[in-house]
Amino acid sequence: MSAQPSNKKCRVLIVEDTRTLRQMVKMTLEERGYEVYEAGDGYTGLQVLAERVPDAVVLDINLPDIDGFELCKRMKAEPKSRNIPVLMMTGMGQSGFEIMAIESGADDFIAKPVDPLVLDARIEMVVRRMRRERFANALTGLPSNALTEERLAFMLARGRPFGVAFLDIDGFRMFNKRYGHGRGDLVLRHLTELILESLKYAECSDPFVGHLGADDFLFICEPEKAEEVARSVSDAWDSSIMDFFEDEDRDRGYYVLKDRQGDAEEHGPLTLSSAVIRVVDRFPESVIALMDIGTELLEYARATPGSTVAVERRDQQR
Repeated sequence: MSAQPSNKKCRVLIVEDTRTLRQMVKMTLEERGYEVYEAGDGYTGLQVLAERVPDAVVLDINLPDIDGFELCKRMKAEPKSRNIPVLMMTGMGQSGFEIMAIESGADDFIAKPVDPLVLDARIEMVVRRMRRERFANALTGLPSNALTEERLAFMLARGRPFGVAFLDIDGFRMFNKRYGHGRGDLVLRHLTELILESLKYAECSDPFVGHLGADDFLFICEPEKAEEVARSVSDAWDSSIMDFFEDEDRDRGYYVLKDRQGDAEEHGPLTLSSAVIRVVDRFPESVIALMDIGTELLEYARATPGSTVAVERRDQQR
């Protein structure tokens, strides 16, 4: 039996137009414990990325539609996929390849013909490095606490206006109790998609989305668009969240759980609380101070029935 990598069940997307090579690489990685997705062209690769969050992408340069350089650039331009490490795979020997790959955002290279041991080692290396450097949430692929706090600190230090919104799912713990963590994970991925889609629709410039853990999310964008995006996410959430409920619970608008005394309690539907802060004229003195404002606003939003967007309108103290 082949030795298993230390990061077994790591998810890898292979984008390669030669079916024989793609199948060979897939079989090699699966034998070593990886979960492998595959695409035969660039647009199929983008479609897979829209539906899944792999831990790494092995990408050929020569594709029948868009080349690997362009595909890598598009990946790195999207908040959802920008933190996924990319290994460029090529048999090209001309000078300048490495520079072009680096400029497109590639994290490492591997030459054809592919050596399975080298590929395994390089995937482990870039995934380990990216997890250490980016601290991405394994479920959603979004930056987690450390990188999110780093981005907030940068925004405060830069001193330019920005908007930040904190989002929290009300009643998520009880939803997991009713339906299980597998269903809860689908809900978290759904909220991730709603945030990313709303930021894209609002044409935000260089937005940032962080997953702080559990059901807590955050996004950063232009101050004048933050409330618009938050309300768009909230509306989309209310119109879609009941799809995750069983028919009987969806029909009556809630589900029933027994408390510790054995009495039936009604829960649901899941609502979304959002706290929007426009940091324009005066800035909080620290990331902690900014997050304290967000926490206070979220408490206010949670106390209001239904999905609520609370907006901070006071001047911020430097």
